[in-house]
Amino acid sequence: MRGLRTTAMAALLLLVAAPLLAQSSVTTGELSGRVVDPDQGVLPGATVEARNPATGLTRRALTDAEGRYRIDLLPPGSYEVRVELSGFRPELRQGVTVTLGAMVRLDFTLQVGAQTEEITVTADAPVVETTNPSVASAVTAQSIASLPLNGRDFLDFIALTPMSTTDDNGRAHIAGQRGVQNSFNIDGANNQSNFFGEERGTTRAPFTFSQGAIREFQVIPSSYNVQFGNASGGVINAITKSGTNELKVEGWFYLRNESMVEDDAFGHEQAQFDQKQFGAAVGGPILRDRLHYFVALDGQRKDFPVYREWKLFPHGREAEFEARTGLDFQKEQGGNQISTDNNDVLLGKLDWQISPNHLVAVRYNNSDYDGANGTDTRYLNTGWSNNGFENGDFYSVVANVNSVFSANIFNEAILQYSDESRPRIPNVTGIPEVQIRGFEANFGQRNYLPNDLIEKHTQIKDNLSYFLGPHTVKTGFDYDAVKYDNWFPRYKAGQYTYSTWDDFFNNKAYSFTQAFYTTDGHAKFDVNYYAIYLQDEWRIRPTLTVTYGVRYDLQNNPTPPVTNPLEPRTGKVPDDTDNWAPRIGFAWDPLGDGRTVVRGGFGYFYDKTSTILLANALLNNGLTGARYYFNCRSVSCPTFPNILTAPPASGADKPTIYFFDQNFEHTQTKRFSIGAERELFANLSVGVDLVYSKSEDLERIYDANLVPVGTTPWGANLYDTRRVNNTNFTSTNVFASDGHGEYTAIVLKARKRWSDRWLLDASYTYSEANDTNSNENTVSIGAYGSGEDPLDPDGNWGYSDFDVRHRVVVSSVVILPFNILASTIVNYRSGYPFTPSSDVCYNVVSGRCYDPGSVDYNAYVDGVHYRRNSFRQPSFFNMDLRLSKIFSFGGGFEAEIIAEVFNLTNSENLRTSKTRMVLANGSLDPTFNEKNLAGPPRQYQAGLKLRF
Repeated sequence: MRGLRTTAMAALLLLVAAPLLAQSSVTTGELSGRVVDPDQGVLPGATVEARNPATGLTRRALTDAEGRYRIDLLPPGSYEVRVELSGFRPELRQGVTVTLGAMVRLDFTLQVGAQTEEITVTADAPVVETTNPSVASAVTAQSIASLPLNGRDFLDFIALTPMSTTDDNGRAHIAGQRGVQNSFNIDGANNQSNFFGEERGTTRAPFTFSQGAIREFQVIPSSYNVQFGNASGGVINAITKSGTNELKVEGWFYLRNESMVEDDAFGHEQAQFDQKQFGAAVGGPILRDRLHYFVALDGQRKDFPVYREWKLFPHGREAEFEARTGLDFQKEQGGNQISTDNNDVLLGKLDWQISPNHLVAVRYNNSDYDGANGTDTRYLNTGWSNNGFENGDFYSVVANVNSVFSANIFNEAILQYSDESRPRIPNVTGIPEVQIRGFEANFGQRNYLPNDLIEKHTQIKDNLSYFLGPHTVKTGFDYDAVKYDNWFPRYKAGQYTYSTWDDFFNNKAYSFTQAFYTTDGHAKFDVNYYAIYLQDEWRIRPTLTVTYGVRYDLQNNPTPPVTNPLEPRTGKVPDDTDNWAPRIGFAWDPLGDGRTVVRGGFGYFYDKTSTILLANALLNNGLTGARYYFNCRSVSCPTFPNILTAPPASGADKPTIYFFDQNFEHTQTKRFSIGAERELFANLSVGVDLVYSKSEDLERIYDANLVPVGTTPWGANLYDTRRVNNTNFTSTNVFASDGHGEYTAIVLKARKRWSDRWLLDASYTYSEANDTNSNENTVSIGAYGSGEDPLDPDGNWGYSDFDVRHRVVVSSVVILPFNILASTIVNYRSGYPFTPSSDVCYNVVSGRCYDPGSVDYNAYVDGVHYRRNSFRQPSFFNMDLRLSKIFSFGGGFEAEIIAEVFNLTNSENLRTSKTRMVLANGSLDPTFNEKNLAGPPRQYQAGLKLRF
């Protein structure tokens, strides 16, 4: 059992980790090093002072008997570091940059002399961190402010980092993992919707934090700091800006309209496209060196066309369609439909330096998103009536208290309260959803609209560090109490499916589905999340650091209020109680010059389970909610547009229910990494990393009610809808955790920190990701990669949906002659894989198909069975460019003129949604792999920034 082995390792680490040391805080950085004399003799008792001139923050430390010092909890910024000791000349280093999560090593060699003869040196921190074992990438303030960004969402910069990709739904996949396996932290607090497993505020919103309010952030695909948890993918860790002693005001406006957007690859005009982005930020002192404020407001108003077309509609029957449905045919599918993408974000922050040893920061952020026709903005077949209005509204309040209790004890406390709501409203009501099979057309009230989610977090975190020579004790806890109210009356308004348009007009439905709820579709429940951790970063020698520790996570799930006696497993959502995560890493400077590091490590990482799965189990147990399916080819069905007024007594199949496997566990990933980085020139480094991970207990959903009755032509189990294990239900859909996956990546990277008027980040990633299932919180069976053989998940092993074999990313900023700033992002990746599917029925009896809808068959042609994800989409290429020039007018006032081009080369970036290879009659689908989707065309944007 996995728990026994992991617990044993954890116990061993707890025993040996008596004195501990860890990476700096999740919101700050640190300075450490040694002070020696000209003969390399250690100098105990020297005073080391770090001062941020912009805010007045000053922190001091004394060197110990070995000449070591450490200053923790330093907010990112530029520092002056001064060292003095009686009998030696003081030394002052200016312009030492501390970035988020940085472990800056700064050694001093003091010269003998009078204390009045101070030596002043202007030198930045080393570009290579020789004490950090983790694989991480930083996106700095300079990059955020200067690079072209199509949308002002700082999270889009995740794509700049190695081992990261973003899918069509806006989810970031890091280190080959599912997007729901990431963790988002802003100002040290959880910024995640635990319900959906994504960043708070919905991925549909253009942004939920102002780009102008984010100072910098990290993407950490492999962290051996046990302070980070609840992620087997990547950790995204960001901090917001703060005010300084200097009053700064900035305003911005960006414009893009239809004349600045070219036609797409299919010649579709971007008529009525209009986007305006605007905002302002102001920060400054209330009390110099003590109390500062920062406020940012960011907004977007965007209208954009989405092309709709029902290609197989029998023209000449438009009037008949309107009479039958009450819908406007032209409005349903007549070319471009206008969707909106509107958002307002407000952030306010206060930083109060109570004393040199105590710093308090309080931040408020609110995001309000509206999206008309925003439910579906991708597919050609969605009629206007099948779309909806999306809203995402949340606010969060976060307080950070950083305290230095003594020269050896540091503490960081974080408090958060957040409230999020996501109401979604259908464009029409009272008209059941209609689907013309084969993805031809959808219209009527969408089957999962309306719905709403309310999610409230109360979070308390604390991190305590105790320095003891080469060790520092670091321990902490994280408690997050979350209340959910999920309203999701799916299929309550009914759904009809038809094989063809003629069948629709002739009232020959293929199926009818309707659900009934005793709770009106509400699931209200609480989940508490707990974590504790303990860690040691042992500076064995000045050139060798070993970090080791252990973390424990617990997700305390609710007990369902109602148990269906016909299936007792509906009465329990199991807790996974053995999530011990030991980790160990090292960082070695083999040459001892502070310019080279060899780093590596191994560790366990656990996820939490997205509570959308819990909500579905609570809502669909056959009593609180029951979904009824009619096979209209063999039983009498209602006729469109009628629906049932009460649960059917006969005719429908037995209801479908959902519940958890009683051995369900959270995903566990074991990850190993080894790499090296070398500073070639001042501020320029190159590096290589090898990362391997193995995941177990990946979540999937399958129908456990199926009984094998034979085999398919390629040897898989064949199932029959007439044979079930539990005759009280048609399907018993189980949330299980029996999937597994592997990921391997080799990363080559080069980094030039901002200096001498330019910066560069470049990386190449070669990777391979395999798994048995790649679903992202799937709660539906049959259309989302459930697999060919539900009872044989290993038979679904293949390339992951997120497998990208090659990826190149280059970003650069340079100041050209005449002080023109030029920046660019170049992004190339090979194509995602996809599975060729089949509509052939392999279980036909008397002309009727008895294949379960919960089984997805891959194509089988001429004796060849195509494996999962055996085809590839085309590769992707994009290049963005930004040019800007600042004009100064005196008195500190300046204006920056900005011109941006997105997709400079107008790459088509074609892909297909035509993944069906074989039609129901066994013939090849002539549209298979037809490139019917394209990426955004070349677009231009003009901008203006004003500052003083």
